[in-house]
Amino acid sequence: MEIKFRDYRPTDFDELAEMVLGLYTKDGKQTSHMNREKVAVSVEKLTAEGSSGQLIIFENSGEIAGYAIVNRFWSNEFTGQIGYIDELFVKPKFRSHRIGAQFFEHLSSNPVMDCVAFMLETVQGNNEAIRFYKKQGFETHHNHLMFKKIGVEKNGE
Repeated sequence: MEIKFRDYRPTDFDELAEMVLGLYTKDGKQTSHMNREKVAVSVEKLTAEGSSGQLIIFENSGEIAGYAIVNRFWSNEFTGQIGYIDELFVKPKFRSHRIGAQFFEHLSSNPVMDCVAFMLETVQGNNEAIRFYKKQGFETHHNHLMFKKIGVEKNGE
């Protein structure tokens, strides 16, 4: 399986939206208020000139196999750009074909990324994902990721 990693194209939107909604679904139930409109806003922001984010499409022989969203920010602690992998999704029929491993190899060897480290998060208890990420060289960091939401989300959600 020869996977290519490329930037998002507007013609990818319908498939991307389905994958994003698939990422936010567990056991047939949606786990967040994600919807196509929010996907459209994200795509618009990520693909805008000057964005620090990148929407990467995984392609196998012209067929979309998955996607990732990577945002870059400066880290004083690491003295360089950190690539925050906000989302990573591989379609079920393409799983177990080393696509995730190839993606991390691509990120690490891609000078366009200009990153000194990558970080990601996963749902607690998702031991399969945690094992996979550790196999790719990720380690638990001594800091805890915390959030504070401000304002009201669009569409009242």
